[in-house]
Amino acid sequence: DTIHIPGIELGFKAPVLFERHAVGGEYGAGWQKVSKGRVLTTFFPENMEDKPVIVDARELKDDTSCVVVYDNPLDNVDDLAHIFFKRCLKEKVVPYVVTKKTVFKWQEGFWQILHDVFEKDYKDQYLAAGLLERTGGELQHLISDAATMQIIRWT
Repeated sequence: DTIHIPGIELGFKAPVLFERHAVGGEYGAGWQKVSKGRVLTTFFPENMEDKPVIVDARELKDDTSCVVVYDNPLDNVDDLAHIFFKRCLKEKVVPYVVTKKTVFKWQEGFWQILHDVFEKDYKDQYLAAGLLERTGGELQHLISDAATMQIIRWT
């Protein structure tokens, strides 16, 4: 749905580029409706001689609950970062990385990989192009809700 805010002009006068890391994770999640009890999520390393790792253990106190389990592959984030930063540089667009890492703490690894690729391979190019002047010379990370508000401010 589109919400029109009086005084806000819809649309963008400059390119807006998006890359999205959606490789399975929650889309391939296992889930089960359950009741009161205990949940133990355990990771078993490929080498069965290594000890299993308890990822999460919790007590469920509600009569009805839903347990959801999924993994978030990070092997392709490096490639995604290169695609995103090259596209933004080509189009002269300031890059912003948006996550929900305050809610999903596991997204810290995603942000860190993008940040490391940017610092190593792209920061100097962005600085030379003058694309980091509004961001204090740094790659910016926004939480998704803040990013939505920022888009409204920029339009």
